[in-house]
Amino acid sequence: MKLRWKVGIGIAVVLLAAGVVDWFAGQDLRALVYFVTTKVDLAIHPPPPRCKQRADEFNAREERIERDANNSLKIGTKKDDVIRFFAMEDIPVAFDQIAGRHEATGTISFKGDAACRSIACGDDSALIGVRVDVDESGTVQSKPVVVGMMTDCL
Repeated sequence: MKLRWKVGIGIAVVLLAAGVVDWFAGQDLRALVYFVTTKVDLAIHPPPPRCKQRADEFNAREERIERDANNSLKIGTKKDDVIRFFAMEDIPVAFDQIAGRHEATGTISFKGDAACRSIACGDDSALIGVRVDVDESGTVQSKPVVVGMMTDCL
C-alpha cells in the first residue's frame, strides 16, 4: 500500500473515532469544557472577597430557615402557627391546592451583585423557597422542604 492510502485511511479512522466519542460522550465533553472555562475565568478574574461573604451569608440563612422550619412546622401545626413562621422569616406565604394536594409555600429572592458576575452563575442572584404540605384547614401534614438556589446559572 502506498503511503498516501495509509494516511487517508488513518485520517478517516481518526475522524470516525472522534465522531463516536462525541456521539457517546458529547454531553460530558461539553460539561468538561464548561467546567474548565469557568475555572480559567475564576483564575483570571477572581471574585472580590464580598462575593464569598455574600455566599456564606446566603448559605447560613438557608440553613437557619431550614432549622427553624423543622422546629416550627412539625406535623399537626395549625394554620395560624404556619402563618406566624412565614411572617417571622419575612417570607410571603400562599396556601394553594396543586394536583389535589394542599400546600403552604413561600419564596424570598436575593438580588445579585454585579461585581460577583461570573461565567458560571451570572451576578449571584438567588432564592430560598419553603414548602410544606397542609390539609384543607392549613394544618401541617408533612416535613417542610427548604430549597436554596442560584437563579441565573447557565
